[in-house]
Amino acid sequence: MALNSIIQALLPNSASSIGSLIGEFGAPPITARPKVRWWWPHGMVDPAEITTEINQMYAAGFGGAEINDVHPSITIPVDPAGHGWATEPWIDAVSTAYRHAESLGFQLDIALGPSYPASAPSLRPDDEGASTEVVSGRIIVANGSTYSGAIPPPYVAATAGVNNQTLLALQAWRVNASSPVTAVPVVLDSTTLIDLTGNVKNGNITWTPPDDRTWLLLSFHMRGTGQPPEAGPHNDPDGTVLDHFSVAGSKASINYWKEHILSPALMAVLEKVKGSIFEDSLELKYNTLWTPLLPTEFKERNGYSIFSIIPGLTLENQKQAFSFSDAELTRGVLNDYWDTMSALYVENHVNVIKPWAESMNMKLRAQPYGLPTDCMSAMAALSIPEGETLEFKNLGDFRSVAGAANMAGLPLLSTEACAFAGGAYSTTWEEVIRTLNPVFSTGMNHMVLHGFSYITAPQTEWPGFAAFTPYKGGIGYADAWGPREPMWTHATDITGYLGRMQTILQRGVPQHDVAWFSQKGYVGAGYNTPWFSAAGTMEGWSLNIIGPTLLQLPNGKVKNDRLAPDGPGYRILAFEGDDFGGNESVMTLDSATRILEYAQQGLPVLVVGNWSVVHAYGQGEASDSPRITALFSELLKLKNVANVATEADIPNGVAALGLSPDVQYNSSQLINFHKVDGDLDHFLFVASTPTAFAISTKVPTSGVEVDVIIPRRFHNAVPILMDLWTGEMVPLGTYVELSSTHIQVHINLQAYQATMITLAVLPTLDHAISTTANSVYRGTRGLVLCSNTTGTFTTVLSTGRKTETKIGTIPPAQELQKWTLNVQDYQPGMTNTTTRIIKHTVQLEELTVWTNITELLDVSGIGTYSTSFNLHDWPSDAGATLQIPSFLGSFRITVNGKQMPPVDQLSIEFDIGMYLKPGTNTLEIEVATTLLNRLRITEPDVYGIASRQAFGLVGPVVIAPYREEVIAF
Repeated sequence: MALNSIIQALLPNSASSIGSLIGEFGAPPITARPKVRWWWPHGMVDPAEITTEINQMYAAGFGGAEINDVHPSITIPVDPAGHGWATEPWIDAVSTAYRHAESLGFQLDIALGPSYPASAPSLRPDDEGASTEVVSGRIIVANGSTYSGAIPPPYVAATAGVNNQTLLALQAWRVNASSPVTAVPVVLDSTTLIDLTGNVKNGNITWTPPDDRTWLLLSFHMRGTGQPPEAGPHNDPDGTVLDHFSVAGSKASINYWKEHILSPALMAVLEKVKGSIFEDSLELKYNTLWTPLLPTEFKERNGYSIFSIIPGLTLENQKQAFSFSDAELTRGVLNDYWDTMSALYVENHVNVIKPWAESMNMKLRAQPYGLPTDCMSAMAALSIPEGETLEFKNLGDFRSVAGAANMAGLPLLSTEACAFAGGAYSTTWEEVIRTLNPVFSTGMNHMVLHGFSYITAPQTEWPGFAAFTPYKGGIGYADAWGPREPMWTHATDITGYLGRMQTILQRGVPQHDVAWFSQKGYVGAGYNTPWFSAAGTMEGWSLNIIGPTLLQLPNGKVKNDRLAPDGPGYRILAFEGDDFGGNESVMTLDSATRILEYAQQGLPVLVVGNWSVVHAYGQGEASDSPRITALFSELLKLKNVANVATEADIPNGVAALGLSPDVQYNSSQLINFHKVDGDLDHFLFVASTPTAFAISTKVPTSGVEVDVIIPRRFHNAVPILMDLWTGEMVPLGTYVELSSTHIQVHINLQAYQATMITLAVLPTLDHAISTTANSVYRGTRGLVLCSNTTGTFTTVLSTGRKTETKIGTIPPAQELQKWTLNVQDYQPGMTNTTTRIIKHTVQLEELTVWTNITELLDVSGIGTYSTSFNLHDWPSDAGATLQIPSFLGSFRITVNGKQMPPVDQLSIEFDIGMYLKPGTNTLEIEVATTLLNRLRITEPDVYGIASRQAFGLVGPVVIAPYREEVIAF
């Protein structure tokens, strides 16, 4: 049928805004298309090649790229003095890239510094603004003996280049009688601090303990971490990672850009392209994380000196070195410390870098996780918060990003996508889709594929430079997408799909049932909430995870019994004890006050666990514990508050509140996401386990077939199937109007497959309520019954009329045999970046994977399977589906010389009826592979350890005829 002709025919009689989507959904705008990371070997790039590569990404359907100087695969310095990051050749190449991108409307983002974490070339380890740590030292003083000598030196030597260190404190603490001095952590008696800092003379101390117990002399020195950005050197000399918690650190980066990079000409083109400054995750290396103003900031925010409890913050070998005999003190001071660091990161880094980026008409996109901070507060402060499929452990991590973004009203939720460990040159488009579909179900809507490598770099072998492979001598991270990959030939099909998905998900406002409150606001820690994200998700519940600072945002209010009514409109707030603190019943005074107010305003609240006694979250609020307990006592008395004892009792608590999810189905392996877009409602459904987001997690899932009840805001809203692969929008032919507010639709998906249904106000259309045939769909001819078996079929229409439809003889199904397989075999060419194509032609009596065909055993490339079949006595109302078992790779289908629109790479059955004709028909299936099988031979030291990938079609491939009959117009 003509693309979207049914919808277009209805529009003159409709006030629905669905018409505004037709063009964008058919051809997604560049702003909605996926981006790709673009890795450079610094300035060792050619401007002409830069232009070529932008053209390649643009032609493949990507909407933008992120310039990022990352190259852990290169084991020699990439001329850091002459061609390093921010050198003249690099700046020239960046200028070329932005000018060419601007001419195409292609978006370009750029990393704040070379590699990660963010750094500045001019920053030395001892400079103000460089990353800072505190390192401890200890000496045991026992049996009342007197110690006289040098103060304890740091337990670990400074990193090369760190020359200065400052003694912050020298203290004595008594070791608790139950704790060995070799324990990890050593338990200190909480009230025994003796400050000896003022007694130090010329680096020496003389001291006698007040009793004959075992004491520790503890020193605390501040110094630079000396951490360089990863996989350097990037400059000569190489720079140092910024102090991400001080204004000085942020300004060190900004000032370097202003003084060394941002010419007026480059500024002008940056403002036109409107991209983003990007920062990768906070992979900081330190002993105990510090920033020079921390003592002042800590005392102002928490009301006590950080030095009074500094052992409780101290790490040695990345493990907590000390704890206090008062466990509440240990817990409270750690919470205060990390909350302070969280606030300093937002105030002194995000809120400094972001306005500078905005001054250039750019945004700040960042991954602010990697530390035990309230990352949600940082996510909410960014222009574009970003997560990743590599380090995120389950969908709960993405639901945490979404919670922050949704409470802050941010439109873009970004993901570093598909950086599979060990997946270099073996990642398929199918794996990309299987991974991202569940991620989309959390509301993430801005994918940045990992990645596209510049064509070459020193000492790289065929097929060219790849930023992350080899990695430490082995197979690295996925992937090096681009024309070097056979599957790149199908890239436009994949980017079109992702672009349509993101077109919808970037519109409107998300709607969720549950706001799950997590006291620490972590992101990337693998927390996925009890029940709601497991059995609850499989009944239709959708959720975000939110942290305490998000309640303080303008959206943190209740109206019409919903939290954040102008945003996600949560219908229930739920929480348990501190998810990362032994599940203890702790809460800040601010959060307790707000939650009580929400409940008093009508918001249903579900409380899990025993909250009869509540402790303050941090030590600074310890005296407020009785007040917080009183607030909870009042909270738990309210009728719209349910308190259950354990996580297993959550369903009982939900029932007591009289709540059910907005979208409902019966315990199926299905996840849903709802977005309100003006007068449209978009519903995404994904067949997935509730927690898994990547096929590489090895979490099994199966297909799903289930009836789903979805809400509709308008009594005359019609469900439209949004084909994310073709851009076609067709009103459903079969559904049930349960009431003016709910309809029932049938969902049938393969594992990890996704479908989108949009409700739009359209003129009344007759539709089927039920049928005994295979299906009833709406086509350009009207309502069409389809069956692959002969017989008489009953259909009940929405008008109440029953139809009896007779389907005549169905032509028999045919298994297609005797195939010709023509293969373009990708092999190394004359240089490390050129590929020669060796052609193979194989006649196949039966279909089997290439690894079972001697001539194709180690082949990577593109194969075209060709066959013909005869449709004798073919009825005019007949069609057929093509049934293809699952296989590795990507594929396109051509029937009788006409290439079909992009096909769902996760489907196993495809309607080819409109392409068939009586008599002889021809079929071609083009498959594309990864490069792994060839690289196992050309680079066996790296890739030889991997097993061959089993590419190709496997039989039976079947033509399954059906017949159709129009039953209503």
